[in-house]
Amino acid sequence: MSNIQRKFLVTENIQHWHTKYPSIEHKTEQFYVGSDTTYYRKYFPDTYTKVTVSKSTKEESVAISEEEYESQRKKRKGRVLVKKSYNMTIGEDTFVVEKYLKKLKGLYVVIGYFQDEKAVRNSATIQTLEPFVLKEINEDKKYTDKALALCVKPMEYELHKYFEKIDAFESPNLFFWRVPAHVYVNDGVSLVLYRNIRLLNHYKMSFQKKHFSSTLHRLRVLLRRTASMLETFPDLFNPNVQRFCMDLLLRYYEETKVLRYLYFLNELCATREDAKLTLYSELKTLISQEEVAVTQMLYSQAFVQMMQILTREIKVQDNPKCSSLQKEVKSIVREKLANIEMLFAKTKEGYDDSLLEEIYVSIDSLQTLMEDFFHIIGEKEVQIIIDELNILFKPLREYRNCKERALILSNIKDESQTKTLDTATLLCEHEAVLDEKIANALKLLRTSSFYI
Repeated sequence: MSNIQRKFLVTENIQHWHTKYPSIEHKTEQFYVGSDTTYYRKYFPDTYTKVTVSKSTKEESVAISEEEYESQRKKRKGRVLVKKSYNMTIGEDTFVVEKYLKKLKGLYVVIGYFQDEKAVRNSATIQTLEPFVLKEINEDKKYTDKALALCVKPMEYELHKYFEKIDAFESPNLFFWRVPAHVYVNDGVSLVLYRNIRLLNHYKMSFQKKHFSSTLHRLRVLLRRTASMLETFPDLFNPNVQRFCMDLLLRYYEETKVLRYLYFLNELCATREDAKLTLYSELKTLISQEEVAVTQMLYSQAFVQMMQILTREIKVQDNPKCSSLQKEVKSIVREKLANIEMLFAKTKEGYDDSLLEEIYVSIDSLQTLMEDFFHIIGEKEVQIIIDELNILFKPLREYRNCKERALILSNIKDESQTKTLDTATLLCEHEAVLDEKIANALKLLRTSSFYI
């Protein structure tokens, strides 16, 4: 009785190997319908079965009619798995060469069955197989029949080489790095997360050395983008890790907002002739105080802990998804576009700041996703969507900025020791124009449909 199984991914040249041995050939096809614990299999030419897999992975087969088989075939999930199998006995061991056809053409697997581990070690046949073996896939779930039927065709690449390419970039240039298109979704997201962590560390250190507004802006963008990625791919992360890191990333994003506005107001103040010296002086003082607070935040144990947890999460692959990054991202983009179209439709009956905020967050999340993956979605398609959404997004962002600016200036005035502090010169003066632009953009976009 064979107790040990070894499974190998092999090259197409395996055909030259197995033709040296007498074998029994048979052809099968199988597919899944509804539950992935039930599948249907056809043994050519005309034997049809329904197979149910129990929780203990025990399979029970029952014969069915051709009519039932063909009826279920029309309702299948994923692809129909078609393969030719060549069974051969070599000495005391059994080998099966599986040649996949149709959409999995070019995929070859060899399975060896042995009595015990000693038989595996002493097998001369395994040594003759070595020139054809690409890798051993005993524990690789991508090569189970279920995964081959329901998931993307397996992709082979060396993930560590992609991480090495990221390491080869100088930190500031990592914004130009592109995630490979043909990788699994969990690997692609891990690569983007690793890129973001490297950039966060770089801009964190840069800001601590020199308090530049441009550095703070890039740091805040990365905080938001990383939070958005954790939110977009929740099933790839431990739920507790996702919740903890998202909360911190968004909290730090909000806590650095005041300093970002203070930098802007300070630059604006320098261009306004009617801005009072007392206001300029007040802003300088507040900037110094906020820079200290932000620097302390970046040095805090919580920030360091968050970065360590995110780094550990890159290596966690307990339940990898055997789907392509390209397919998953396009699916998510379509869902986000459908949600945005639904929000646009809501505005037909009227809208308030709450609905506008929901629309802004939805577009921002979509654009963040497309910035990371624009080259695998399609550069032309992404540009068309971004250009159209920017008709609304740009005035909406400026509208929010005006509201935030007014709120911050109001707080500065209320808390200032100078009771006559004049902040009016820095207030937004074109809110009415923005209201009109937003209304016109919504009217236009309500008639739009977006496709990827």
